[in-house]
Amino acid sequence: MTLALVVAGWLAGWLLAGRASRLPKGGACGGTVSVVVPARDEAARLPRLLAALAADPPDQLLVVDDGSTDGTRALAATAGATVIDSDPPPGWTGKSAACWTGAQHAGGDVLVFLDADVEPAPGFVTALAADAARTGGLVSAHPWHRVERPDEHLSATAALVAVLGAGTGRRPVGFGPAMAIGRSAYLRSGGHGAVRHHVAEDLALARHVDVPVHAHLARPDELRARMYPGGWRQLAEGWTKNLAAGATTVPPLRTALVALWITGCLSALALGPVAYLLVAVQHAVLLRRIGGYGVVTAVLWPLPMAAFLLLFLRSAVARATRRDVAWRGRMVQP
Repeated sequence: MTLALVVAGWLAGWLLAGRASRLPKGGACGGTVSVVVPARDEAARLPRLLAALAADPPDQLLVVDDGSTDGTRALAATAGATVIDSDPPPGWTGKSAACWTGAQHAGGDVLVFLDADVEPAPGFVTALAADAARTGGLVSAHPWHRVERPDEHLSATAALVAVLGAGTGRRPVGFGPAMAIGRSAYLRSGGHGAVRHHVAEDLALARHVDVPVHAHLARPDELRARMYPGGWRQLAEGWTKNLAAGATTVPPLRTALVALWITGCLSALALGPVAYLLVAVQHAVLLRRIGGYGVVTAVLWPLPMAAFLLLFLRSAVARATRRDVAWRGRMVQP
């Protein structure tokens, strides 16, 4: 029975990973592009994005300051961005309110929403906007994770589960760090205003819009981001906010396959070194797709797996009891 679980889980992992959908290179948008950046206390991370956009400027750059206290607003204004203030009304999450506010001030034919911590390569924003214009849909890309501190490696399993659960290609799943959609389609669907109370607003928006949805996995030379550089506390808050909410919005079959994959990985611990090595090899291949976690993290996969299980349990309990959790100085419900 244990061997069967290991084999089934191992195969489920490869099935979930499939062939990653990549953003088509090149192409022209055929219209103007407005970039909207929701930002709350991002002074430490925003400069990388602003420098990248300065090297490849869009038609319009809007930074929406979501109540920052660390100089984010002044930094963005100095870089030449149009800065807009946002204060989320009751019932809105901060990011949804910031994105919606930015969209109301945007004049571009295509809206590109970028998280403040992403680092797009030259041509990426144009390619993302062009794909949205070509498909007439909502297009998103999952950034390749830049990893610098030892504690950031504890996110490896959670990050991998997020991608395996969502999948790529044409499906109702969106990756919030980088999304593009035609302005008319966005406003017609109600945009972030229609998903104002969802903490996983990217997944909710992808399910809500009435246009085709395409999700891609970015290469390290296209789009990078560093997740939770503020240490274990920030990592725990971020994943607690997102994990349980994400599990309820991805397709049930993929959720079941992810659960089978996790069960198979854990079952391998009881079968000895060969099974353990097979799981480690799979982790090495799959983690390389999503970030710089490295071979050591793959070999020590039980550690990030344990971190994921603890964080998921914490997130599920908070969601089941409707208990708010802290995130960026606010209390939100996972």
